Amino acid sequence: MDSHILQLLQEGATSVSNLLLKMYKRMSLTDDEMMLLIHLLSFQQEGNRFPTLTELEERMSMTSRRLIQSLQKLLKEDWITIDEFIDPQTGMRHEQYNLTPLYKKLYHTWREQQADPRSIDPYMEVAVSLDAEPVAIYARFEQAFGRPLAPFELENIHMWTEQDGYQEELILTALREAATVGKLHIRYIDRILLEWQKQQITTVEQARLYSLNFRRQANMKDHGQPL
Repeated sequence: MDSHILQLLQEGATSVSNLLLKMYKRMSLTDDEMMLLIHLLSFQQEGNRFPTLTELEERMSMTSRRLIQSLQKLLKEDWITIDEFIDPQTGMRHEQYNLTPLYKKLYHTWREQQADPRSIDPYMEVAVSLDAEPVAIYARFEQAFGRPLAPFELENIHMWTEQDGYQEELILTALREAATVGKLHIRYIDRILLEWQKQQITTVEQARLYSLNFRRQANMKDHGQPL
């Protein structure tokens, strides 16, 4: 295979919710605004959480003025926000685009769609089956936490499913594991998932067995028994 073609193929792909693609028109987003959101997603999945206007202009055909207007509209209408975060390694403050409000609006639009019998069609049933994960998983976390999720928690869950590629059942298994040890918070669950990833754990059964062995070894240490 030609080395240039191979390099192009290795550029990777951007994960975009099928439900979002099917419903953005119903949500009153324009094609330009949707394309801008897709590029923000693409930059995030490449590790760039706050692309500059110049970087966005290099990828998009709209004028600088139109691009700025679209960004301002998305921010003003709460489709996206700009948040600050502190890099845990350097301690430096950075800004990032937060797309959690977009998914909240998508969730509410989907719920309205489900409640309206006139709007049900076979294509939507396919979309729901493909994208039930974000909706269902958020609800499960809110039920476990006993409260609505904070924006940073929604963003973490979104990244687990869309960027890291964790399966829903594996994430929910990590949630149950955190509940078992009384550490129901997102950062602890994230550490569980990272540990499982290091151990090349990809199934619920593997995760349960690993957790069981881990707790057994911890108990042996606590009681001074040899491993």
